Amino acid sequence: MSGTWVLDSEALSLYLRADKEITALLAVAAKRDVRVLVSAVTIVEADPGGVHKARMAWALSRLVVEPVTKEIAAHAVTLLRDAGQLAGHKYAIDAMVAATALRQPGPVTVLTSDTEDLRMLCGKAVTITKV
Repeated sequence: MSGTWVLDSEALSLYLRADKEITALLAVAAKRDVRVLVSAVTIVEADPGGVHKARMAWALSRLVVEPVTKEIAAHAVTLLRDAGQLAGHKYAIDAMVAATALRQPGPVTVLTSDTEDLRMLCGKAVTITKV
């Protein structure tokens, strides 16, 4: 396996909408045997309004969906506290995505539209790539 890519809600939303760039990127991941995953909470945040249930099922069948466990939630709380300036519900999902990413075998890349916050939460342990 060549590492892990974690999709945030924007990356997942783009994939659900069949965005050509993210679809091509995920095809490359498949060819390189890169594990691509989402946090279960990301599915809710992506809010795929208008996406047919079959499209959602198809897309998720091609991804690993990681549950939000008590350990991930506790780690997310620690990440928010350590970041200091990130607090409240606005950053809660980003913190859960970061905690999920930090638990994966490396190298790990997070595909996100919110690079600044995820860099603060993940530190140098994870590569952050803008989508």
